[in-house]
Amino acid sequence: MQAQHSKCFDNNIISEFSRARRLMTSIPGKLPFFLSALLNQKAASMRRRNHAKQGLDVPPLLIISITRRCMLNCAGCYSKLIHKSDDAELSTERFGEILAEADDLGISIVMLAGGEPLLRREVLELAGTHQKIIFPIFSNGLALTPEYAEFFAKRPNLIPVISLEGDAAETDERRGQGVYANYAQICSDLSRLQIFWGNSITLTSRNYDTVLSEAFAKRRLEQGAKLFFYVEYVPVAEGSEHLVLSNQQKAELMGRVEALCQSLPGLFIAFPGDEDQYDGCLAAGRGFLHINPSGKVEPCPFAPFSDTDLRYGSLRDALNSDFLRNIRENHHLLKEGEGGCALWANRDWVAGILT
Repeated sequence: MQAQHSKCFDNNIISEFSRARRLMTSIPGKLPFFLSALLNQKAASMRRRNHAKQGLDVPPLLIISITRRCMLNCAGCYSKLIHKSDDAELSTERFGEILAEADDLGISIVMLAGGEPLLRREVLELAGTHQKIIFPIFSNGLALTPEYAEFFAKRPNLIPVISLEGDAAETDERRGQGVYANYAQICSDLSRLQIFWGNSITLTSRNYDTVLSEAFAKRRLEQGAKLFFYVEYVPVAEGSEHLVLSNQQKAELMGRVEALCQSLPGLFIAFPGDEDQYDGCLAAGRGFLHINPSGKVEPCPFAPFSDTDLRYGSLRDALNSDFLRNIRENHHLLKEGEGGCALWANRDWVAGILT
């Protein structure tokens, strides 16, 4: 039987797609696609519900880091700091097989990350063929050429999500000089082609009030963005604990995001969201999983521990791993985390499960 938290997560996903469909009055050409996407999300939810009746819990969401390569060296980057490995990246063919299995299981959203995912164009081409899955692609934007924009225009299930830290000063301080100027350039290419695209914004104690303000969101909407992910900063870099949201900021976060949803014509999403709503952490397959560039299945991007390798096994088998099941069964211990990630705050406990 499907657990209550899964029903809640599914309902929230459907609500976001319903809102996206309503927003498409400003891009009429995209309305049929988002109507179809909404129906596909509902069908996938039913498929997952049927799996649950058979004892297989399938999350609606995967996060796949498809490469470690990146042209930037952003301060505090979790990928470079905690995902160091000499293992080869999965082949394009194997990524294609994993996406096909995810599609068959009823996983309906696959976030593609890195490194810089645009550096693996061949994987994105495969993703585009799975039209029932929505692929938000988290990119720094430096490889998003006008030709790449044309590529996205032909594949509406691939949604570019460009990373920002705020306005020009905040973005360039963390990501490097000229990154924001490049962002401003690609906005016109994406909007000219009527692509549905968005921003990913790392929330810190420093930029919290700026990036959650209506004025900031309006500027991004005017540039063409429609989708906004707010991701709490996780202090994987030593000495960066001061950037973690304060308890007051964390308590106010969902209300601030909801206020933007009510006042502006965009999708505003706090990720992973309110853990209390789901009775604990959604990682480890309760709501999502992470697959690293080498194919190891991890509870989340901030918990680089695994007992399952997709080079040698199926995604279905990975969902039933002892390690992930142990974390899921202790989800009630993982409601609160420092910096937006309960598993990072309890990483010693997570690592201990494998020993």
